[in-house]
Amino acid sequence: METTSRPTTVLVTSTKDTASTTIAKELTKNHPFESTKIMFMGRPLLQYGHLLLATVDTELVEPPDLDTYFNPHAYIFLCRHRAESNIPSLTVHTTGNFTNAPYLGGEPMEVGRVDPDLQKNYMIALKKRSKEIEGYEVTIEATHHGPTSLQKPVLFVELGSSEKQWGDEHAGAVIGDALVECLTEGKSWDKVAMAFGGTHYPAKFNDILLNTDMAITTAVAKHSLEGVDSAMFGQIIQKTTKFPRFVAIDWKGMGKYKDGIVGLAKQFSLEIVKL
Repeated sequence: METTSRPTTVLVTSTKDTASTTIAKELTKNHPFESTKIMFMGRPLLQYGHLLLATVDTELVEPPDLDTYFNPHAYIFLCRHRAESNIPSLTVHTTGNFTNAPYLGGEPMEVGRVDPDLQKNYMIALKKRSKEIEGYEVTIEATHHGPTSLQKPVLFVELGSSEKQWGDEHAGAVIGDALVECLTEGKSWDKVAMAFGGTHYPAKFNDILLNTDMAITTAVAKHSLEGVDSAMFGQIIQKTTKFPRFVAIDWKGMGKYKDGIVGLAKQFSLEIVKL
């Protein structure tokens, strides 16, 4: 079996998620994953180089305690994306909850750990394949839902936005190819920004990822800014694998919270980037 010096990444797929199953099927068809001869939760654990593919029988927002079984660099969840618009979309996002109530597996007022390189490298790998996924929108989503308590960085890679797309094997294959590329050839990015403002589908943050030399960590949409106080701001910094020296702000997409976020950036001596 192939060996590599890169750190292990665990790809997590669920039998309860059609899109997850589609992506996993194309991954194992197009890349030489092999059995480790180890059973995880009653199902074979597969490996390709430094990548492990683990299957769960729970919803992905409420997985088993993966930290009990693994000690990887990061977890990447292969998941469906659902939206009332039904627009074909390939989305990616970090995890977190900015309210005092638990939401879809996330603990109250807790964000998941983030490796900002992962999201940026994945978006770049998808952009290279734009001709292969015509008809699909490619975008990050603002940080939302769980799990938030895993001790390693978490990223959700999604196929959507309706049942029709969840079974799209071609799109699943493109996602798989982009993932393998970003996890085996992805760059390390020195500039990292926290991101605030805008909508759930933050176009200005997409632009940062695709057209600059900056990566982003947790992205907080305008509708979640009420939950960002000094403690939450500090938590985002602490749970990012690289110190985010910048604060990217959607200047017109902040509403009444702009002054508060600017004040927090100054409090932590971070450089503000106006978008």
